[in-house]
Amino acid sequence: MRIATLQHRHEARTCLAFAGPDGAFIAVPDALAGVSGGRETVRMSKLMFPETADWLQPGGIDMLATLKDAALAQGVAPADMNDWRLGPPVVNPGKIIAVGRNYMDHVREGQEIWAKRGKIVTIPQFPSAFAKFATSLCGPDSPILVPEGVDDVDYEIELAVVIGTRALNVSEADALDYVAGYTICNDVGARGIQRKEMEAQIGITLAKNFPNFAPMGPWMVTADEIPDPQTLEIGLEVDGEPRQRANTSDMIFSVPYLISYWSRVGLNPGDIIITGTPSGVALARAEPEKFYLRVGQTVTAWIDGIGVLRNTIADAP
Repeated sequence: MRIATLQHRHEARTCLAFAGPDGAFIAVPDALAGVSGGRETVRMSKLMFPETADWLQPGGIDMLATLKDAALAQGVAPADMNDWRLGPPVVNPGKIIAVGRNYMDHVREGQEIWAKRGKIVTIPQFPSAFAKFATSLCGPDSPILVPEGVDDVDYEIELAVVIGTRALNVSEADALDYVAGYTICNDVGARGIQRKEMEAQIGITLAKNFPNFAPMGPWMVTADEIPDPQTLEIGLEVDGEPRQRANTSDMIFSVPYLISYWSRVGLNPGDIIITGTPSGVALARAEPEKFYLRVGQTVTAWIDGIGVLRNTIADAP
C-alpha cells in the first residue's frame, strides 16, 4: 500500500491519503466520511492524523488497509490535487538517522577527495551517522532551496526506512519486523560548510539541515510490498542526465544491520533511517562546480518498487 501525506495549498490542513489503483489519492478524512459509521470507524479516526505516529504502527497500517478497501468499494471520490500537494510521508519524525559511507563505490570516491587534502579515509567498520532534523523535510511538490551565499549544493539518493514499532536492542534477524515501510530521500548538502564541519571533527549539522534539504516521498510503501530491501535498483538524474545508479545489494551494512545497530539508542514509530548513497555525487566529479545543483534545475530520484521523487531547485526566500 502507498500512503501519502497531503498538505492543503491554501489552508493549514494536513491529512493522510492512500493511492488507488489509478494513481489518484483518496484522503483519509473523505474515506472515513464515505464509509458507514459505527465503533470501528470511530476507532479508525483516532489513528489518521499524520502529525502522530499512531498510524505507522501495525494496527494503524491494518486499519488504513481496511479503510482503503472500503473506500474503493464505495467509490469515494479522490482528492482534488489542485487543492492539495504531496508532503513528506512522515511529517514529524522524532529522529532522522543519516548513515554515511554505506556504499563501497561512494567510499572510494570519498577516499580520492580527501587524499587530495592529505587525509586518509578508511573503509567503515561500523555504520556511522549524523542527524537530519525534521525542519529540513519537504515533499516532492516543494523545491530544494539554495541558501543565500551557497553555491555547492549537492544531491544524494538514499533509501529511507520508516520505523513502525518501538525497537530497542533488536537482533539483526528480527530487525525488519520493526519496519512500517520505505520511501525515497534526497540527502541534500552544502559541501563547503560540510567540509569545514568535518575538518572541525565535531559533526555534520548545518550543512545537511537547511530548510528543504531532506526531500522525501512521494509516499511510503508499506513493508509487506518490499520483503527484501536489499534488491532495489536506485538512481538519480538532474534535468534528465543520469548522475547516480546502484542497487541496494551494494550496501556495506544491510538494512537489518542498520536497524539492529541503531536500535541501541531506542527507535520509535516514525523514526527514519536513511541508508547512505552510492557514487556519483557532484563533489566527486573532476569539475564539481559543473555538477552542483543550480536554480531552475529538476532533480529526479527513483527507487524500484517505491516510485519517483522529483524536486525543482529554487533560491531560498
